Amino acid sequence: MESIIDMILNTDNQVYQMLIAVILGVVVGLRREMLFQSKNISGLMGVRTLPLFALLGVISTFFPEFSYLPVLFFAGLFILIFVAYLNGVFKLHRFGLTSEILGLLMFWVGVLVGIQKAFLAIILTVILAVFTAYKDQFHGFAKKISLKEWSGALQLIVITAVILPILPREAIDVNPGIFIPFDIWFLVIVISGIGFVGYFLDKFFSDRKSILITSILGSLVSSTATSISIANRSKKNNKYYLLAAGFMVTVVVMQLRVAAEIFFLTSKFSFSLIAPSLVMATTALFFAVIFYVYNSHLKNIKLIDKAKKLKSPFEIIPALKFAALFVGVLYAIYYTKLYFGDIGAYFVAGISSLTDADAIIFSVLESYKTANIDTGFLLNIITITVVVNTLIKLFYVFITGERTFFKKITFPILVVALFGFITYLIVA
Repeated sequence: MESIIDMILNTDNQVYQMLIAVILGVVVGLRREMLFQSKNISGLMGVRTLPLFALLGVISTFFPEFSYLPVLFFAGLFILIFVAYLNGVFKLHRFGLTSEILGLLMFWVGVLVGIQKAFLAIILTVILAVFTAYKDQFHGFAKKISLKEWSGALQLIVITAVILPILPREAIDVNPGIFIPFDIWFLVIVISGIGFVGYFLDKFFSDRKSILITSILGSLVSSTATSISIANRSKKNNKYYLLAAGFMVTVVVMQLRVAAEIFFLTSKFSFSLIAPSLVMATTALFFAVIFYVYNSHLKNIKLIDKAKKLKSPFEIIPALKFAALFVGVLYAIYYTKLYFGDIGAYFVAGISSLTDADAIIFSVLESYKTANIDTGFLLNIITITVVVNTLIKLFYVFITGERTFFKKITFPILVVALFGFITYLIVA
């Protein structure tokens, strides 16, 4: 029995490899067969053909003394599919290459399994399955995309895949040595990307879903960048209560993220360390619900939509403005410490929190592990960080957002910060 189990679990076993190849072929082929049956048509590359192609691919790797065999098999398969394609074009008047390309790729799925790269084979199978299963959805999506939106996607790809990799990852200013082009440009990409995703969520979902989804997913990356993106959107429509709900969600996610970091990274965990964050998250959630519910009762609100006036869903100017502000804060931190001396970790934590809460949290938790730091000191640093980082979002909104929107979130943010400070006084 054990020998059979060992044989099954052994990825070098050829029987096992053939089984995996057939399963992957069936996964893709079954979906195509379902589509054929639903449309009552006959088609190529179904539940039998694709597993056979994958099986052919894996078998071609079983003879290491003939290393060229997979290429030879593929050439023969290519000729076979090419002849079938010509027959479909001239006799059956069927056009399109999706089925033919799918069959060729399934052969290489089998080859990947045979050379023990099953993970890559599975990834390729998933990609093929998605393109097969959601054919109609892809075509429908393409019909709704305009040229400006496609151009926006291309611009985002350029600044991410072309510009970012060539930027220096080390500081280019010798003194103080804090201007790192790669990090600054990455921040620009994050802010622009969040706004880009929000644009398409607006296009294909309701305002409620798009704003809330953007707030949650964006805040997992950067709550500050997401709050800036929401503030920018306040200039495009007047659904301020819904935007305020999304803004408060960014505060909720940020506080919960900090609490999770403390819980998992602190060797000597104490509930008092996360109490301020949990209270602030709960308070922010309360206001988020209030804003969301109140927005639901505004039946006759007239949406001011300026999205159609945009040249592109990709907007880099607001991201560049925030990146410039971010760099300014970094230099302010450096020169404050340089000219006024080391007046304590509290001041440094407060200043650092103007740009990033995670950085100071990670650094102080690391110090907590390696140095003789008491829990009270750590609680002070954490409280300063989460309170200041929450309050500074108001300043960023004042700069980049609509004044009406700024007024609506001012009181809730102040209350959230106040409750966090009161909780600190209780648990300290």
